[in-house]
Amino acid sequence: MLKLCRVEEVRRAEEAAVAAGRSLEDLMAAAGLSVAEQITKRAKHAGTALFLVGPGNNGGDGLVAASHLVARGWRCLVWTWRRSEPGTLPAERGLLERLLWIDPAEVGTAIASADLIVDAVFGIGGKPSLPGEVAQVFDMARDTRARRGTPLVAVDTPSGVDCDSGEADPRAFRADLTVMLGLPKIGLYKPPALRHTGVIELADIGLPAPPAEPGSTVLATPEDVREWLPRRPADTHKRAVGTLLIVGGSPAFYGAPRLAAGAALRAGAGLVTLAVTRALISPIAAALPEVTFLPLPDGEVGAGVRMAELVREALPRYDVVLIGPGLGQEPPVPEFLAALLGLRGAPRPIGFGQPAAPGLPQRFGGRAVIDADGLNWLATQPEWWNQIPGADLILTPHPGELARLLNIETDAITADPWARAVEAAQLFNQHVVLKYGHATVACPDGTLIVSPQVHPALATAGTGDVLAGLIAALASQGLGSREAAAAGLVIGSEAMLRAVAKKGTLGLVAGDLIEEIAGALAEVYDASW
Repeated sequence: MLKLCRVEEVRRAEEAAVAAGRSLEDLMAAAGLSVAEQITKRAKHAGTALFLVGPGNNGGDGLVAASHLVARGWRCLVWTWRRSEPGTLPAERGLLERLLWIDPAEVGTAIASADLIVDAVFGIGGKPSLPGEVAQVFDMARDTRARRGTPLVAVDTPSGVDCDSGEADPRAFRADLTVMLGLPKIGLYKPPALRHTGVIELADIGLPAPPAEPGSTVLATPEDVREWLPRRPADTHKRAVGTLLIVGGSPAFYGAPRLAAGAALRAGAGLVTLAVTRALISPIAAALPEVTFLPLPDGEVGAGVRMAELVREALPRYDVVLIGPGLGQEPPVPEFLAALLGLRGAPRPIGFGQPAAPGLPQRFGGRAVIDADGLNWLATQPEWWNQIPGADLILTPHPGELARLLNIETDAITADPWARAVEAAQLFNQHVVLKYGHATVACPDGTLIVSPQVHPALATAGTGDVLAGLIAALASQGLGSREAAAAGLVIGSEAMLRAVAKKGTLGLVAGDLIEEIAGALAEVYDASW
């Protein structure tokens, strides 16, 4: 995992690279090439690109990128702010001479005709305030984006954003893609900066990464997931590669366990069983023939206790249990969860499969992912974390659910989500996945793991159920809670990007994510394993 860096750490890394034999020209050459490669990777064909260029190294990176695009058949226009000439750049002089430097008064015409607009005005030293002239140009670019769909790309960071604090000028450049160079900048993963980055592509230009010590804020990467995923021998079988029991569903929310189970199957769990009431089995089974079922009593007197008994009897056959998707809060749910988790009376701790003394509820001591109404019920139990200290839990709240768990207002969560997530993880001594902005995994040792992407397409019902099923499936395959949660964020981010590419932002539904999980996994898992 990569440490999310402050500006001073990035500058130290650049100095270390130079001390190790790299030149600043080498770094700029790598940066410009990376930007050009990301642009051409996404463009259907060469066209007209407008580069908005500032006076510093960020402007130099942009001009080098423009020279590479010219070599690939693009027509590149350049609007500059406080820069009258290219300067000494690591680019072919003939290509730089083919850049078309426009009169500042013609920038509106250039913006209106461009097929792509690239922001290379301010770099990591930029502040969350823009000169009026630059802000006006960004306003025109944003208007053109709205009217014509012209893609907007930022070099390293959108101009007008503070790379440490995440503060942003309201008129800061709003990129569809930010090609982040070298090391991830911590401020760009925080609000309001995250509203300006679009998709973040981290480009390796050869900077040494600072160590990620316990308690650091870090970025999970596909390379991490590749290392964590278990290798399957050819003679394995479904119970050896991960068994997952999902407890959830109610008449109003039976889609939630179905989504969680579908995600778990696509994420590689060998056996997925749904513990749902009998009335829900038929509609779910028709859509998911691969799952098995543990039928639970429906509407009977004492159903909650009987439901818990049936689930507990089944637990020894499963590696992980996911509790909560669509469970609801109506009777007999509170009675069921109390008996299942053992948060009544003075029970003794047990693990999966250990019998309890007659009449005493068992304290849960296994591995579980708890989501949705499982979390809402936990929030009603005083100091529940002290009653089940032997449990290994991954909690997956959104801000409202985390606020209830911490007994504070939701505004306190959204005001400082990273700090509150870590507070919860350390208080509960469990891993907490906070679904807000760049989703994060807060660990009991104070480490915070940040998701690589955030996207408004996820603002649709059921995406949280998909993430819970994805994480639970990875945990069932032997990943530790920290690794399962972090890998779930990485794979979920990639599945989201793949789904958005096919369905767009407004039309995406949670089921679209499930269909892309297999492809996202295939990118990091070698089939020969």
